[in-house]
Parts: sequence; C-alpha cells; structure tokens
Amino acid sequence: MTVVRKFRNAEELRCLRRMACSVPEEVMLRETEGDVLADAKSLIGLFALDYSRPVCIVTDSQELLSQLDYLDEEARCASF
Repeated sequence: MTVVRKFRNAEELRCLRRMACSVPEEVMLRETEGDVLADAKSLIGLFALDYSRPVCIVTDSQELLSQLDYLDEEARCASF
C-alpha cells in the first residue's frame, strides 16, 4: 500500500523511523515526483529525500498504517 504524507518537522521523521523499525515489513519512502527510494528504517536513507513536498510511504504493514492514521488524527485535534 502507498500513503502520501507531508512531514512538517524532523520529529515526525524520527517518529516514522521508530514506527518503521518496530514492524517486520519493509517500509520505503519515495518522492511523489521522482525515482529516489529510501529505506525508512535507515537514518542515512531518510536524508536522501526532499521533504519540502509530500512523500510516498510504501509498505505492506497494516500496523504502521494504523499508527500513521492515529498520528494524523492527533495532529488534527491539536490544531483546534
């Protein structure tokens, strides 16, 4: 599955890396308009992408996708 997400700060990237490392499935990131692919479990890999635009999160991990949904919901609640 693929989810498109915009990361607003480094803390969100650190959170994604922690979540990616907690699941056995592969978690990859790629730019929406490009062919650069990075392993979300790799600290160095995360530096390969341009986060000024949304990126695609590609994974088969249902657990990780659920956690992302939860984080999105928390962010929306915090903005009110």
